[in-house]
Amino acid sequence: MDKDELKRLNFLLEIYVDVNVDKDFSVLSKDTDSFFILNMSGQLIYVNEVCEELLQCSRNELKKMKLSDIFISSALSETQTFFIEKQREQLVNFDSKINFRSGNPIDVNVTTFPVLFNNEVVGSYVVLKDITLIKRERQLLSEKRAAAGQLAAGIAHEIRNPITAIKGFLQLIMGEHKGEKTYFRIVESEINRVEMILKELMVLARPTKIDYKKLDIRSLLDKVLTLMESQTLLKNIEVIKNFHALEVTIVGDENQMKQVFINYIKNAIEAMKDGGKLIVEGIHLNESVHIRIIDHGSGIPPEILKRINEPFFTTKEHGMGLGMQVSNEIIEEHSGKINVISNTEGTCIEVILPTAI
Repeated sequence: MDKDELKRLNFLLEIYVDVNVDKDFSVLSKDTDSFFILNMSGQLIYVNEVCEELLQCSRNELKKMKLSDIFISSALSETQTFFIEKQREQLVNFDSKINFRSGNPIDVNVTTFPVLFNNEVVGSYVVLKDITLIKRERQLLSEKRAAAGQLAAGIAHEIRNPITAIKGFLQLIMGEHKGEKTYFRIVESEINRVEMILKELMVLARPTKIDYKKLDIRSLLDKVLTLMESQTLLKNIEVIKNFHALEVTIVGDENQMKQVFINYIKNAIEAMKDGGKLIVEGIHLNESVHIRIIDHGSGIPPEILKRINEPFFTTKEHGMGLGMQVSNEIIEEHSGKINVISNTEGTCIEVILPTAI
């Protein structure tokens, strides 16, 4: 783009802002998100009040700034790529860091989309959302999950040692005993089940690196239900599995996917205080797999349902209010989505994930 063309587009943007600022931007100026308009030279043309507060600069100061003044140097190259390579012809969303007058950078989510004037792209709208607290919470959550994983691995290891000894001596006794062996077989079967649960518990020890690979979704669900079997028996809950014919794979991290389904099934169990039926079903539709976890509890009230994804929001006495948020983040990282439907007859959580190619 030559200088004359650039100058022409910038002039058109100024006309557009002058004409529309009172009509189109009056609401945005009071919006909760920081907002500015960028011309084709990368200079701020219009700035709302929240942006002034976020950057701790006056509107006149901000209007003299460019992208290089807003975004920190380590994030500037990537940020400019979004504006230049995408040519401002589509909505783009990404995370970045901006300068702060105190000297500390702020984590922000950036949404940018084109300004059109006479069917011509003359600049960009840019919306900034401060995600510093969200990132801090995610980091804290990650550290807690890592600690919980290490604890789970330690407990499983300590239990496995005596179980191995018990199993060994049981086999010796079975070899020497000539009478009825039914009781021995029952004991051996229960020991094998304990070993299977310990194996699943070890999987919860989250690795330092996420390991994406092809996963058999039916096998994954079977393993999770095996791990949760003791809780369903204790709560007098009948588990109905409707995924026997589900022959499909997904690409994901096994530990994270197990964490998601354990959380949803645990919530379903806790919703049925007097027992009931827990249905876990799966179907393959087009290029995605739909997993539904259905309980017959009392349901989630509408005022609570709309808040279940809020961090630290919980109705449980000893809950942290992070389970749903973490699960949602994991599903989003796996390019999936979650639907929650609830009424007085129960709750259905549907997880939709893309199938492996």
